[in-house]
Amino acid sequence: MQEIYRTDKSYQWNYDNGPSFEGPFPALQKPEKKFKLWNFELNSPLGVPAGPLLDSKWINLYGKLGFDIPVYKTVRTIERECHPNPNCVFVDAPRQLDVADIGGDITTRTTDPTSVEDITITNSFGVPSQPPSVWMKDIERANNSLGEGQVMIVSIMGTPGEGRDLVQDYADCARMAKEAGAKIIEANYSCPNVCTGEGSLYKDPETSSKISKAIREMIGDTPFLIKMGMLAPEELRAVVDANLPFVDGFSGINTIAMDVRTPEGEQALLGENRLRAGLCGEAIRDAGQAFTKELAKIRKEKNADFVICGVGGMMNAQDLQDRLDAGADIVMSATAAMWDPYLARDFRNL
Repeated sequence: MQEIYRTDKSYQWNYDNGPSFEGPFPALQKPEKKFKLWNFELNSPLGVPAGPLLDSKWINLYGKLGFDIPVYKTVRTIERECHPNPNCVFVDAPRQLDVADIGGDITTRTTDPTSVEDITITNSFGVPSQPPSVWMKDIERANNSLGEGQVMIVSIMGTPGEGRDLVQDYADCARMAKEAGAKIIEANYSCPNVCTGEGSLYKDPETSSKISKAIREMIGDTPFLIKMGMLAPEELRAVVDANLPFVDGFSGINTIAMDVRTPEGEQALLGENRLRAGLCGEAIRDAGQAFTKELAKIRKEKNADFVICGVGGMMNAQDLQDRLDAGADIVMSATAAMWDPYLARDFRNL
């Protein structure tokens, strides 16, 4: 295990000093044939979702490690600070979680896991963002850092408040990302760690579809996905129906939100509105698998051709393959990739 994102350090420390990779770089097998995603010819269908890749330095590293579809961490039209450290804490999850666990209680671990496959963590950052003057320039550097057969997705989020219209702000952020060089855009509609509305849009078919329509009108034919959290099947169908006319793909799941406490019952992540946090890692594997299967079922019934991006709980190469077998077109690992720099090598060697 290599902790590439230092959870004992602040987000700003990781931004300034990371990634913390000691090497060596893996020898990667060249694919016998390229994998096609829209008009891009790629080495593999594996990436890292929005979250761990803080800027072009991180995109460059994970590209070299063989993650061929890295996602640039979610950006906004305004600067937004990160929640205070800690942002990631190991939690005790004795079983697989599902939609019925959302909003329930879970406790932090008293001992650290000894293997990547045993990691479940909190994810409580609050979707921080550098100002556009910084991230727009950095997107060009990130694109240029990737090799042949790789493409970067840029994750965007609107920000309500201070006279901003949320629908227009999402569209403006997408436009800025495209102007900066984004080849694929993902609109983040799911984050349990913000309390101002933009993180729960995946539950709202009407508002999410208005935003998706505005983004589509702004970015033209640039490929465009939306990021979703865990939903019951009937809720998922309603959101897919509302958004399908405007989007090219659906990505999920983005965590399962629970109230995180210490074994003594205290709030684990200090600060206002931080009792509840998204959980990532091993304990959401089955939920992510079920979500992908349901999306694949909807796609078949509708005879549609949207891309399914499988995210959530894949901790080893076989998990990634299982998600592809469940119907995902591309797969992404965040938690495992934060501790296992050789996951992409192992996936290619399956």
